Amino acid sequence: MEIHLADITMQFPGTRALDGVDVVFRSDEVHGLIGENGAGKSTLVSILGGSLQPSSGTIAVDGRTVRFGSPQDALSQGIAHVSQEGSLVPGLTGAENILLGIEPRRIGGMIRASTLKAQAAALLAKWFPQVDIDLGCPVGELPMADRKVIEIVRALRGSARIVILDEPTATLPAREKEQLWAIIRTLPDRGVGVVLISHFLSEIKALSHRITVLRDGRRICTESADALDEQMLVDMMLRRSGSGPQRKFEEAAQASRGEVVLDIRDWRVGRLHVPSFTLHAGEIVGLIGLTGAGHFGFARSLHSPSGVRCAGLTVGGRPVKPGPPAHMQAAGIALVPDHRMEYALIGEWTLRENLAMVHPGHAAIGAGILSPGWEEAESRRIMRLLNVKAHSSGQLLRTLSGGNKQKISIGKWLYGADGRYRVMIFIEPTEGVDIGAKAEIYAEMRRLAANGVGIVIASSDLLEIEALAHRVIPFHHLRPGPEIPGTGFSESAFIAAISGAAPDTGARRTANSGTPA
Repeated sequence: MEIHLADITMQFPGTRALDGVDVVFRSDEVHGLIGENGAGKSTLVSILGGSLQPSSGTIAVDGRTVRFGSPQDALSQGIAHVSQEGSLVPGLTGAENILLGIEPRRIGGMIRASTLKAQAAALLAKWFPQVDIDLGCPVGELPMADRKVIEIVRALRGSARIVILDEPTATLPAREKEQLWAIIRTLPDRGVGVVLISHFLSEIKALSHRITVLRDGRRICTESADALDEQMLVDMMLRRSGSGPQRKFEEAAQASRGEVVLDIRDWRVGRLHVPSFTLHAGEIVGLIGLTGAGHFGFARSLHSPSGVRCAGLTVGGRPVKPGPPAHMQAAGIALVPDHRMEYALIGEWTLRENLAMVHPGHAAIGAGILSPGWEEAESRRIMRLLNVKAHSSGQLLRTLSGGNKQKISIGKWLYGADGRYRVMIFIEPTEGVDIGAKAEIYAEMRRLAANGVGIVIASSDLLEIEALAHRVIPFHHLRPGPEIPGTGFSESAFIAAISGAAPDTGARRTANSGTPA
């Protein structure tokens, strides 16, 4: 099967998202699709998947011109789309999600539960016989990799010949990424092509047969993956040379450490125990660890301290009693979480509504009365500050690329804040974000630190931590290990530390900047 998108142009009000793009996708290959934030990747696959109709251009399936007025039209031609944010219903089981909308029913409409589970199990065994998933478990309780497999099986339940995978491994730990890679590699041999969007260039190189690069809505090239290296891909994406994907986007500035903005003593959440942790104004501290090590849990607990017991907590020099998120927010702690569409943003709201959700009172002109003009002015200020690529603040958030959505997730804490937050916590701040947007997000985090905000980053991207942090706290078995100072940064040092075998870096066994644990 061959799908030819010819001279595709997509015009939004004030923005040409695609400009004469010509590309062919086949059912016998993994076709990597890359480009900077706003390059047009999401728009192109939305047209391929039937969610958007192009302003001009044609789509041909095996030489026959077709028109997709909806995702169902595309699916009828064998094209299925697995989105980055996912579309599973958390409260339904894996089997119910796989057969959602086509459940086997008895006369009278009752679902035949045993038949449904058997059919779902048969589909899983057909496509991924090496995978063992409890299809009777609610998907909200399953690991992220299992959820992604269930989404792919649902996409393949009909007669799909091309599957669009948008950032399929963005939220997965390393071991689960490898499992999904193995699954993706099997699909072309079984007659199902893959259109793969990923911000991990190593992933694109490892999995793709051909790679298409988009920039500013135009196709720059389509070449065999073997003919391209990562440096060439970055140069084509960003229209510049000399900046490989493994580099630091900027040399991390030396911390200009000010007053203590966060001080913790004997912090306990379940089995997690942090004896002490201190954060200074202007400082960026990275938290790293293997899956379940406790670094993500610690970061979340600073803003949502349910079940926390501690001997002491001060924010900006003021004693604070741990309480619900609104209480911690009022104390001066902000959280930019992972899984932004689940925990931070609402796709059907406009950008202005999403930006204003944390501080709606900024535009208040009276009891229960908001000024649309003030809301618009502040929204535009934040969008300019973060270089959000959108045609207006009234655009629906779900139409943005992953990088722009993440900027809105950050921007809602800056909207109407005016220096309100002394501490900002970022969890996986660039998941599903391309290399260009990543650099812009890094620059904003450094700007915040330069303005006196203390920043905590919990990330599974060790290169990200190396690029941003002034010091790093590795977690192992729900405990912080010896601090790693900036002078001791290296990927090997980080890996040794999170595996529980940290080399001697001259660091102290403490989670703060000078007090023994």
